[in-house]
Amino acid sequence: MKFGKNYEYEKLLDEENSDNDVSDSYESNSVNRSRKNSHNDYSTSDRIDLSDNVHLIRKSHNDSKYIVINIDNDSSEVDEEKVPMIAKSKKPPVRTVSKIRLKQKPYLRPKLNRGKLQQKKKTERIYWLDCLRVFASFLVVFIHCSNMVLKPDIDYKTHNGRVLIVYCALTRPCVPLFIMISGMLFLNPQKKNITVESIFKKYIPRIFKCYVFWTLYYGIFDRYIVNYEQKKYEFGWELLIDTIKTCIISGSGHLWYLNFTIGIYIVTPVYRIVVQDRKMGWYMVALCSVISYLVPTVHEFFKIALGIDLQVFRTYVKNLVINTAGHYLGYYLMGYMVGSHVFVRKKHIFYSYIVGVTGCLLSVILRFISCYSFGENAHNMSRYYNFNVAMGAYGIFVFFKYSVNRFVKPFMRIKFFRKILSTLADCSLGVYLIHLTIYHIFYCFNFHSQLFDPLYWVPIYSVILYSVSFILVYFLRKDPFMVNVL
Repeated sequence: MKFGKNYEYEKLLDEENSDNDVSDSYESNSVNRSRKNSHNDYSTSDRIDLSDNVHLIRKSHNDSKYIVINIDNDSSEVDEEKVPMIAKSKKPPVRTVSKIRLKQKPYLRPKLNRGKLQQKKKTERIYWLDCLRVFASFLVVFIHCSNMVLKPDIDYKTHNGRVLIVYCALTRPCVPLFIMISGMLFLNPQKKNITVESIFKKYIPRIFKCYVFWTLYYGIFDRYIVNYEQKKYEFGWELLIDTIKTCIISGSGHLWYLNFTIGIYIVTPVYRIVVQDRKMGWYMVALCSVISYLVPTVHEFFKIALGIDLQVFRTYVKNLVINTAGHYLGYYLMGYMVGSHVFVRKKHIFYSYIVGVTGCLLSVILRFISCYSFGENAHNMSRYYNFNVAMGAYGIFVFFKYSVNRFVKPFMRIKFFRKILSTLADCSLGVYLIHLTIYHIFYCFNFHSQLFDPLYWVPIYSVILYSVSFILVYFLRKDPFMVNVL
């Protein structure tokens, strides 16, 4: 095949601009040589060495194949082969035989904002557990408003006394619920941040600071300044020694929970290992329930109701040193085991509710039996370590885990409700610590829980006391010092 001096030439560009940059021109052989030399700014690997008598003619617009024409060959032989396109870019594209494929940039992951991730992870809360914490703190306020140990004294045989006994017995699961909440959070093996070091450097010092501050407050300020009992004190060495003993040894009544919390934190690393084996965890729950809760309750019932003293059996069981953290270790273990357990069948959840209701009713019945047997207001068979109280705490815990969780879940999609619930939960410990002095201040102004018929006034008064305590704690927590002791 012969061609004249003029022939068709297509300038080849890279794939990015191939649709717009390919142009046809008719030039002479000498002009073609100059165009060939104009591509010297590309690297050797990027250009095609076109000789004087070899040119490229594109077969079609969409075809990547080109015909190589040898002008000096008179035999009109046409050799067809695939030739890569000339690239403009200094970075040559990856070439293949049949088509041109540009080298793609590697996929770059978006940079993660670790601060936001940590904040998001920190804000992930178990909302039904927050509801349970708020409910437990309210029960603590309620039980102190209905407790006849506080002033004014009242006869348990009267209408007011019986109402207060019922209220006091029904609210007994308050402290066990607090312990179960702590067990669910601290015994979880998946939480890697709870170590021996963090417990002794973070958690125990915080509780100890709360204990020291509030022991001094109730031992000095609440006792001598508030002085709700209206006692007269004479300053002297005896009063000073008595104050020191009160602050160091006895302390305020409800602050015992802080001492217990420090003790349970100390043994937490041990029981975190124990509960990793589910069978061993349930075994410990059953063992503590029998030794710490069932046996003392049965012993008290036989002694009070039937007049049979099983002291030998009680003493033998008491000498079994398994209560590493007192009577309440079973609640601590039960909180994690029940909280992490999934009830497959609904009837098991229903049975748990029945256990809780039965335990609360037994607390009321056994409390009345105890009072009429001793002829006074007695707390026997309705203490925190009694088996019936444990039954009530278990039922309430399961109720919040399933029924309350299902109820509050739609509301937690709204930021306003989440904020309120988290604020109430964060202030629950402060409400527990400060509510008793608020009660004493109210009593100084003759505003107490027995001002009217306790059947309706005690719940109202408890709401008032809880609300005032919460508001006070909320604003006190804004202070850099008070936030560490509330």
